[in-house]
Amino acid sequence: MNLITICLFTFFDENAQVLGWIIFVIAVILITTAVSNGANLTDGLDGLATGTSAIIGVTLGILAYVSGNLIYSDYLNIMYIPNSGELVVFASAFIGATIGFLWFNSFPAQIFMGDTGSLALGGIIAVFAIIIRKELLIPVLCGIFLVENLSVVLQVSYFKYTKKKYGVGKRILKMAPLHHHFQKSGIPESKIVTRFWIVGLILAVVTIVTLKLR
Repeated sequence: MNLITICLFTFFDENAQVLGWIIFVIAVILITTAVSNGANLTDGLDGLATGTSAIIGVTLGILAYVSGNLIYSDYLNIMYIPNSGELVVFASAFIGATIGFLWFNSFPAQIFMGDTGSLALGGIIAVFAIIIRKELLIPVLCGIFLVENLSVVLQVSYFKYTKKKYGVGKRILKMAPLHHHFQKSGIPESKIVTRFWIVGLILAVVTIVTLKLR
């Protein structure tokens, strides 16, 4: 988004700044909505959304720290964002809250967050990533949320398409979102959640590794 804004400043007149802000605001709305919705859809099994969010929170905390450190940002050749290291305090609170909640939300869950909690988790993650200028890494870091979103979109779209064409709606998955497909396939809930956490950890490592690969 910063590159787009710079290009607009370079090739357009004084109205470019207004246009740049409009594009930025639209992008922020789309990113926040997508991540919030993904977190909401992921919150379908005990501990799934909470554990995944905690992993993402740790990664964002690391990214915020290196972005706010002049030596590390120069070594990794990433944008130096003064005082972004202060966000590590907020990230720590976020991680602590999710892990504390996970203590009681793990299978079998004693408490539930509902839509209000899951949407808030997604919103926090999206805004945090935007603040530290790592929004382009969201598809990788929040890959679980992305896949859950896509599974619902594909399921609904294919059902409507086949119903309109053949008169009978067909499904790609046994049930959407994706974690319910595995649940319908007979895989125990705790095993599904653990495997999703493992995938989330792998995506988090890949996200951090991309800093040096660039």
